[in-house]
Amino acid sequence: MARCAVPVYDILPWKRPASAGMGGTMISVMSSRERMQAAYENRPADRWPFVPSIYEHGARVLGCAPVDAARSADAMAQAAIASWETYRHDLVTVGIDIYNIEAEAFGCRVSSGDHASIPGIVSHPLADQDELNPDVLTLPQPGPANRLGLIVEASARVRARIGGEVWVNGCMGGPFSQAVELRGFENLVADMREAPERVHALLEKTTALSLQQAARLSEAGCGVNLFESWATIPLIDPPTFGAYVVPYNKRILETILSRFRTPPPSLIMGGNTARLMDHFIEARTSLVVADFNTDFDFMRAKTAGRRMMVRGCVDPKLIEKADWPRVEEQAAKLAAKARGMNNFVWGCGAVSYNTRPEDLLRFREVCLRQSPSRSSS
Repeated sequence: MARCAVPVYDILPWKRPASAGMGGTMISVMSSRERMQAAYENRPADRWPFVPSIYEHGARVLGCAPVDAARSADAMAQAAIASWETYRHDLVTVGIDIYNIEAEAFGCRVSSGDHASIPGIVSHPLADQDELNPDVLTLPQPGPANRLGLIVEASARVRARIGGEVWVNGCMGGPFSQAVELRGFENLVADMREAPERVHALLEKTTALSLQQAARLSEAGCGVNLFESWATIPLIDPPTFGAYVVPYNKRILETILSRFRTPPPSLIMGGNTARLMDHFIEARTSLVVADFNTDFDFMRAKTAGRRMMVRGCVDPKLIEKADWPRVEEQAAKLAAKARGMNNFVWGCGAVSYNTRPEDLLRFREVCLRQSPSRSSS
């Protein structure tokens, strides 16, 4: 499908007054912005926020292929807005192929993708160097040859449309993940062992771009999600994370926090995040992802008194398969573990393009049913 169509999900259970929750129970006293601010500040809210990871799935809601939404600011913005109008999630993220934009601007080639898949990195400009030399890279600026400006424009459009009601975050690839895409993972691992100073020089380059792009998104009034998909355990270990990931992401997050009054920035990644909690605290992320098997007593203790949300995630493949017994099981497990946590947020991994909107709506229903309601009005 080459063109984006008009959304077809106009008559939905969420197209009703914002104060009406599941089964007609009045729970939505807070706005999404108020609800997220309360969770961030570890204060009681009317219910736990609902924050699924919607990227390429937004193209499905809009009625177009991910590649089409990825290369048009208008379509990318429409996809995010249509998704929010459908699901009323409490944090809106803008982006489709969220890991590619900065690496592409540095010179990585990106595939076109088929109808249901997102574009992916297919070349690594520094991979053929015998010795890593990041000096050959020129710091890219927004222009017609890249999409740095496109995602800022899309994020600004979304914020202008719905930012008064919900936090809007633009998406970025993190400095370490950019470095992996430029050099190749195995090459970069070898470089960390044989020439760590060259790796740090490369990370200085990717961080410089990240700081510029984060400022552009922040100046548009948007929050920032930094995605470090290549920094997860077991791909790298905690000492490597502390040496090569934390300092650079911390610099970006602290710069945003000190310069802008926007939704608080986050360092987003999966894997065994509990093993990295001290590093996340040092980096000052506003949110950490945790799956249903995570030790939530540990997470509760680590985040006590801090401005840090814990997003408990159900496996998105189960939602795509409509495996409701297992979805219910994971959600119930998360709800039990998170009982009493003001900073808990419902979520799931990246919702696939192939996931039916009615199934993500049902997942929303599952989460809200499991959420403790503190509102009586």
